[in-house]
Amino acid sequence: MKKENQFYNYIKNTLNDQYFIKIEHSLSVGIPDVLTIIDGLIAFIELKQTNTIKLENLGLNKFQIAWHIKHNKHNGNAFILVLEDKQSTLKLFRIGGRGVFSHIFTAKKSRSGLKKIMGAIKTYKKTYKNL
Repeated sequence: MKKENQFYNYIKNTLNDQYFIKIEHSLSVGIPDVLTIIDGLIAFIELKQTNTIKLENLGLNKFQIAWHIKHNKHNGNAFILVLEDKQSTLKLFRIGGRGVFSHIFTAKKSRSGLKKIMGAIKTYKKTYKNL
């Protein structure tokens, strides 16, 4: 099983009171792995699992980066959630309209950490409006 599938199963099982759906990539290149709805807010999340955060572009390919830029430029909600295995840390990122990666939030890999990450996604627009 791919690391991202294991990561998705961890999220879905840990936050079993929240809606998540895995998006299969066979139809369109670049679409993130997961769609979630947080209190009415629809968000897309690309999952990455790694031993080091020092991946170029967080491990996203050019199609994924282009999708995030276009989606977020049109006021969408698309994020990258990285599980850093060595530190058991979750890191939330977003790609802005100019292709700049922004670190949004960091939490420990735990139920409460995932809830904080989802809270950061939910409040992102209110907190970082016009970025």
